[in-house]
Amino acid sequence: MDIPAHILDAVHASDETSPPKRIKSTSTSSWKAPSTARFPSKSYHPHSSAEDVSSTSDSEPDHGYQTDFTTPASSDSYPDEMPDDVEDFRDREYPQLKGKTYLDHGGTTLYAKSLVEEFSADLISNLYGNPHSASSPSALSGHRVDAIRERALRFFNADPDEFDLVFVANATAAIKMVIECFKDHAAASNTPIWYGYHRDAHTSLVGVRESTKMHRCFTSDEEVDIWINSGGLGGPRARQLGLFAYPGQSNMTGRRLPQSWPGRIRKSFHKAATYTLLDAAALASTAPLDLSDAATAPDFVALSFYKIFGFPNIGALIVRKDSAHVLESRKYFGGGTVEMIIAINDTWHAKKETSLHDRLEDGTLPFHSIFALDHAMNVHERLYGQNPMKFISMHTAQLGRQLYDGIAGLKHANGLPACRIYKDENAVYGDPSVQGATIAFNVQLSDGSLVGFEEVEEAADERNIFVRSGSLCNPGGVASYLNWSPAEMKAAFAAGHRCSNPTQIMLGKPTGVVRVSLGAMSTAADVHTLLRFLDEVYVGRGTQLFTATAVQLGQSAPLSPPTSPGPIGPVGQLPPLNIPHPLYVPGSHPNGGNPTPSTAASAGPSENAPWDSHDTALPQQRQPPPTEADKPPLPPFNPADYIKLRKPWEEELRRQRQMQQYANVGMEIKVRELEDASVFSRNPTPSVKARKFGRSVVNLLRTKSHFADGRPPERPPMPSSPLPPPESRREASNPLSSQRSTEKVHFHHPVETLGM
Repeated sequence: MDIPAHILDAVHASDETSPPKRIKSTSTSSWKAPSTARFPSKSYHPHSSAEDVSSTSDSEPDHGYQTDFTTPASSDSYPDEMPDDVEDFRDREYPQLKGKTYLDHGGTTLYAKSLVEEFSADLISNLYGNPHSASSPSALSGHRVDAIRERALRFFNADPDEFDLVFVANATAAIKMVIECFKDHAAASNTPIWYGYHRDAHTSLVGVRESTKMHRCFTSDEEVDIWINSGGLGGPRARQLGLFAYPGQSNMTGRRLPQSWPGRIRKSFHKAATYTLLDAAALASTAPLDLSDAATAPDFVALSFYKIFGFPNIGALIVRKDSAHVLESRKYFGGGTVEMIIAINDTWHAKKETSLHDRLEDGTLPFHSIFALDHAMNVHERLYGQNPMKFISMHTAQLGRQLYDGIAGLKHANGLPACRIYKDENAVYGDPSVQGATIAFNVQLSDGSLVGFEEVEEAADERNIFVRSGSLCNPGGVASYLNWSPAEMKAAFAAGHRCSNPTQIMLGKPTGVVRVSLGAMSTAADVHTLLRFLDEVYVGRGTQLFTATAVQLGQSAPLSPPTSPGPIGPVGQLPPLNIPHPLYVPGSHPNGGNPTPSTAASAGPSENAPWDSHDTALPQQRQPPPTEADKPPLPPFNPADYIKLRKPWEEELRRQRQMQQYANVGMEIKVRELEDASVFSRNPTPSVKARKFGRSVVNLLRTKSHFADGRPPERPPMPSSPLPPPESRREASNPLSSQRSTEKVHFHHPVETLGM
């Protein structure tokens, strides 16, 4: 990008001016990497000037100028040895983890302290404008965006001559952009779209199928291999446009899928053009994404940077330039993507032809977040070495093996495993080529009964251990590993189960899992903390931990079975809610045995408080109001106590809703059965054809009866008049009236049956 002379003259600052210097147009300036973590002697202060934290390099990048915060350090700035242990800088760089165990890096990893400090110092020290403007601050912003775009491609070993990068909100936005462009390309060429996806696909990939009429779900890796080896049998046909999408890593179990499929599809499919879309959001968080070979790389890659660096909250769509023509037929255009538009008396417009990202990035880019991406890559390389993702992959693989062995080794006294772990048969923890540092499991007691996944998450949350539970936006994984059929899933939905408000166990099966995922800043202490929690709370427990009983506010719950709800009291008086008490164990005596610790939120002041000293949630009956002298001083309001007090209400209301929904489902099924039966029943109102047929049968029977009596056939009766027939007069004047009356009575029943 050539910078006009007037811009360079306007923004070039001399050495005598006050810092910071925002632009350097010479090619002889040098950079040195900021050293907040690896070299503690040069500590960084968040309020330091840009000159104090500027980085220099012996080589000038291709762009014409830079700020003190843009250019990455050269490879010579890093020593050859491995980076420091994570424990050495974790307390300094990740102070938000003090006293906490974060195990949900699959949702998002954490940002380093120095990343936030350097980013804020950059914004404070430099003036940035909208990249679409022509002013000096705007030119600076636009140039930094171009430089960071190229650097982000090289972070994934992608050659900028072979690939282009489009900044988007997240991986889902990248996937949505691909299918929207495919639809417009197919409509322009009158070509149907065929879509295939893997069973481990995230919900965002599964949702693409609703944009196509032809789609297929591959239920195993072997099915994909057979499809590729057959040249695409069962896939797109001739004169169709194919798109095959799959995740690089399952966001549920962490297993990593083959990255050789895109290259094999490109070589084997000749009947119909089939493109590949790789969802790398989960894979790129703890593994290197290598796009160095454009011949075998996917055509489109979707990812989210916050899953890699923790911040910023932006994503990218990496496009192989040989496949970019499929995305160029998009009809919609936004600000900054066109060269000229006619809006009045015509509908003509001209799109930009400089690059693909210029035509797809609608409106003003989140350029401040893109600047933060530059700092994120700097900090990542400083903390985790010259090849940070390789170190992170090895580090998390070792921790993942320790965690898997520890969870698998938790057993009850009768030998039953304390956790059901869901993994692929070929997955090997510790081998980063086939398995990531993610474990999905459910906790079971010694009698084989399951503990709800939400209960496990709540119990861990009480101890500052943060995990993820639920269906994890992975419908194929839930159906495969938890053995749910489509009919059962529909029945669960009809019974009230929702992903956002789940029924944790239905039909004896869990509807979700507990997921633990490790990240770059995870340590062995995190693994031991989780294992100790599972061992202390669940190992050796032989019965369910949650039942229902109603107790008075401020009293301990009796360890006795709950009474069945009685009849409703007088009008205006509601029965007491049957609130579950976390300490009751079925079959236990109130005065004997050790109560089971609760896995729900506890209102006690500490973990070491007696299990039977917890207050209950709801009153069974109103107590007389105390006098002013008896009233104790009100304690200070604590939001956490309010939330814990509210949980029993929510559980009881959820249980009552489920019971009502079960009753409604039963009634709905009966109604549907009656409706279905009525569809196949005889219509009470005969059609015109039925009436004509009935008349012909009646006439035929009358004719046969007249021939049997030796009388000539009579003409068919005329349509009845609206007035009643004068039968009394006919009987008196016509000698055959009695015989006709007999015939009328004889044929009355079949005529009435035929609806005439």
